[in-house]
Amino acid sequence: MKRFFTVLCLAAVAGFLTAPSTGAAENKYVGISGCAKCHKKEKQGAQLKIWQDSKHAEAYKALGTAEAKKRAKTVGVTGDPQKSEACLICHTTGYGSPKSQFDKKFKISDGVQCESCHGAGEKYKKKKIMKAIFDESGRDNKGDSPTAKKTGLIFPDENTCKTCHAKEITFNGKTYKNPSYEEFDFKKRQDEIKHPVP
Repeated sequence: MKRFFTVLCLAAVAGFLTAPSTGAAENKYVGISGCAKCHKKEKQGAQLKIWQDSKHAEAYKALGTAEAKKRAKTVGVTGDPQKSEACLICHTTGYGSPKSQFDKKFKISDGVQCESCHGAGEKYKKKKIMKAIFDESGRDNKGDSPTAKKTGLIFPDENTCKTCHAKEITFNGKTYKNPSYEEFDFKKRQDEIKHPVP
């Protein structure tokens, strides 16, 4: 359970903290439904299924457990972890962004969604934009696509992950301790969650 909680907590923070820094902060978060349209098909790599089977998909729900409440107390969080900034910055996507930046279909209960790591998807979610990005950067997803940069698509790397997978996270001038931190092995974690487009 400790490892599960750590991964959830830290993965959510990465997406939240990295998305605004892309220069595409005005993009709306479309939520998992906006990504699933194309990324659920086996031919496309079945990324939706990989996410659904991951701990990221359960990140918000995990905050409602007795274990989460117990761990939260060890770092000074009182009350409901599902309502605490200290927890939500790690267990949700886009936490702290203005309400206007979320599509009406977006659900906080979906936890750490695609856009936690890839940035708010409003401008890159269309098939023709994604095709242009892959044509420019190749299937290796190295992130050298001008269209990706323009539309806010992030190609996450170790630093992206480590903004979440950290002992402490600073947000809005406050520093929060991760109650379940353990050393982060990027290669191992990347292998657990990888979801390439074939």
